[in-house]
Amino acid sequence: MSLEQPRSYEDRRDSVRAQRIITVRHRLAKHKGHKKISPWQISVSENMSLSGLLFVSAIAYQKGDLLEIEVVMSGILDIFNGYGEVVRMTHHRGGHYLVAIKYVDLKTKPKTRSAKSLIKNSSK
Repeated sequence: MSLEQPRSYEDRRDSVRAQRIITVRHRLAKHKGHKKISPWQISVSENMSLSGLLFVSAIAYQKGDLLEIEVVMSGILDIFNGYGEVVRMTHHRGGHYLVAIKYVDLKTKPKTRSAKSLIKNSSK
C-alpha cells in the first residue's frame, strides 16, 4: 500500500491561496499581442496567492490576455499593482465570469536618483 496521494489540481499550485475578498480594479492591456487599453472595471477577488489571483468579472477575457491589475484593501492600501496574464476563465449562470491570472512583471522600475544628486539639488 502506497502512502503517496495522487496529485490533484490543488496540489499543483506553486503557492498557497488565501480566501480573501478584496477590491480589484482591472482593465485589458493586451489582446492577442496587440495593445488594447480599455476602461477600468471594479470587482472583487475570490482568492489570491503570491503568484496569482482569482477574481469576479462582469466582462469576458480570453486565455493569454494581459490585464493591468490593482488590488486595493480598504481603498487605501495597495496590495498589488502590476500585470497579470489570464490563464483560465469560466462563465457562471449568474452572468459573471471567474478569471484566474498569474502575475507577470512588465513594468519597468522607476529610476531613482542617487543621494548625492538629491543633496546637490537641495542645496541650490
